[in-house]
Amino acid sequence: MPESQSTKEHKELLLLKGKLNAISAVLKLGHEAFEKHTLQQLANHIVNNSRMVAPYERSALIDMRGAKPKIIAVSGQPDVNSNSEYCIHLANLIQPLDGLDKVTVLTEDLLKEKNARQSALDAFEYFQACFPQMLLIPVRPASHGGTSSHELLIWAVEFSDSANLASAGSLLPLLCQHYSEALFFAMHDKQKKIIHRVIDRKKWLKPSRILLILAGLFFISLFVMPVRQNVAADFEIMPAKENYYYAPFDGVIETCYNNKSGNSVVPGTVILAYNTEERAFDLAGAENARNKISAQLDLIEQQSFKDISKRGEVRMLELQKEKADISIRRNKWFLEKSVVRAKQAGILDIADKDKLEGKAVRAGEKLFEILSTENLVALIAVNEQNASALDDNCEVTLYLHTMPEMPISGKIESISPKPVLTEKKVYCYMIRMTMNYEKKNLLCGMRGVARIAGPRVPLGYYLFRNLVLWWRRV
Repeated sequence: MPESQSTKEHKELLLLKGKLNAISAVLKLGHEAFEKHTLQQLANHIVNNSRMVAPYERSALIDMRGAKPKIIAVSGQPDVNSNSEYCIHLANLIQPLDGLDKVTVLTEDLLKEKNARQSALDAFEYFQACFPQMLLIPVRPASHGGTSSHELLIWAVEFSDSANLASAGSLLPLLCQHYSEALFFAMHDKQKKIIHRVIDRKKWLKPSRILLILAGLFFISLFVMPVRQNVAADFEIMPAKENYYYAPFDGVIETCYNNKSGNSVVPGTVILAYNTEERAFDLAGAENARNKISAQLDLIEQQSFKDISKRGEVRMLELQKEKADISIRRNKWFLEKSVVRAKQAGILDIADKDKLEGKAVRAGEKLFEILSTENLVALIAVNEQNASALDDNCEVTLYLHTMPEMPISGKIESISPKPVLTEKKVYCYMIRMTMNYEKKNLLCGMRGVARIAGPRVPLGYYLFRNLVLWWRRV
């Protein structure tokens, strides 16, 4: 049955009312967009509040100004996770559409026309499985004409059916005109122009600009960046006091006890003994002579009471007795010193037993050494060409060859006033350093590498000095 006149008028009235409501919503959303002061606030307003005009399922705003598309807002998400599956697929999908200049319904043919990569086609299938209809709306600042993508943002709106897409195709572009004006004020005020010029990624990511920036930073660092003069040197751990044992007198070594090099000894340990037969005979002879003189002295003293002439002999015999006493004490000293004992604990360093037994030694000749493990120091040999790193505030860190993972710190006791010719035929300054480390884990003779951090100097001076030293050696 044909519709009555009143029914038609009612439908026209409802249609007009719907259009007025849509226009009111467009004006309201456009006005609210001008109240957003930053691009992020405006982007969140666009993707979330525009549902008042078109009932879409999901939308996102993509920034096309950089080298790659950047998702700056997604409906229903306060913060955008750029590594999410949705954002990755959306970025791949929009990548070939840089320079979009009109409202477009996304299709597979459009992607192929843009020579899209396989990743974009895969992303298209991903979105087709979720919501099959997608409307792409370019958003540019209102005063920025042309089709350049320099100031391009793309608003991707997804729909579940084509009916909603058709109604939104006329309203959303109208709404985007208001958004474009708001976008201009959000992006192009005087202060933001200066910031944008500084952080414009497309300009600063050029290889020539990057190289120029790095060269400038390097040039500035030559004068303002202080570096330490770090040098490396060899070191050896040795006792703080040398415990050498020398021959106390001339003689022949009779016995070298079972003490080999490397054995640990304690105070009082007998190391070796002299042949003392001759000294024992001399002592016996001296004691016999003393006894004989003492008997004569007693007799003469008794006779001197009656014969005054005997008193002179008393004095002579007393002198002979004193001489005999000196000889006795001397031989006893030799016998006492004939047995050489260790005076402190440590590790023995001695020649082979076969080489010592029966050997005639002179007084003052070195017999053996006891290496103490209690008071150890590090002796560092610094090449004289690195002497500029040595001062009162230099820091030294030791790394043993056997334990390179454990740095050893300490305190410098002394630095030799002039270089010394070492066993490697190199003139070196000798640094004596006490160590802050568990002594029980250290042994005499351990070696390693010492890192010496000298005074701070400008980087330019440090590089120039090393360059000149290298050139002088050429």
